Amino acid sequence: MYTLTRDALSLDGFAGLRERLYVMDSRRFGDQRLPDSSEGLGQLVYLADAIFLPHGSTRAHEHSAVDIISVVVRGRVRHEGSLGDGEVLEAGDVQVQYAGAYGFRHNEINPNDSGTHMIQLWLQPRRHEGPPRYRVCRPAPDERTAVYGKYSGDTRIDVWRASAGRQAGQPGRMLGYLVYGSVRVTEGEQTHHLAAETLFIGDDLILDADSASLLLLVHEL
Repeated sequence: MYTLTRDALSLDGFAGLRERLYVMDSRRFGDQRLPDSSEGLGQLVYLADAIFLPHGSTRAHEHSAVDIISVVVRGRVRHEGSLGDGEVLEAGDVQVQYAGAYGFRHNEINPNDSGTHMIQLWLQPRRHEGPPRYRVCRPAPDERTAVYGKYSGDTRIDVWRASAGRQAGQPGRMLGYLVYGSVRVTEGEQTHHLAAETLFIGDDLILDADSASLLLLVHEL
């Protein structure tokens, strides 16, 4: 099983963010890919663990040919943009912005006097059609909630807020990111003890939460 921990990555950033780039897929970034980052899985081409500085923002910018998932871990985010303008996201919320055929413009802002913790994932959609779309959901505790992907051939993203003692398994190839908590991951006869802010990739994995944990799980349907 492959793992990538925060200590192996430099702290980068732009505008009002500081982030570690766990996934930068060469299909999307080419020669600009950071050598210490991982390739993605399926449609996933980017995963960043970011801290918004107090009152920091991403600054307004545009995206096309990419769907973006933002998971607010701690703090709040005020969203501005061509979709869902003015919405305030709280810790536990998951925002999904679909590019469709035309793309979208957005700015994410930390309105707080303290830092906001957020994970962001980019996926290359299989179809570039229809209008851009926007939605926000709030995964329930102890449920693997699918926030992206529903058709055969799609890449599915699950958010799993697991209590200590909960277990989940996934046949086939899976990429996971442990945001916080501690988890045992078993692949075949090997068991790995993972700490927070660790990316992992393996086959036919079984996950056991040893403490309250937040995981992002990526696999293909």
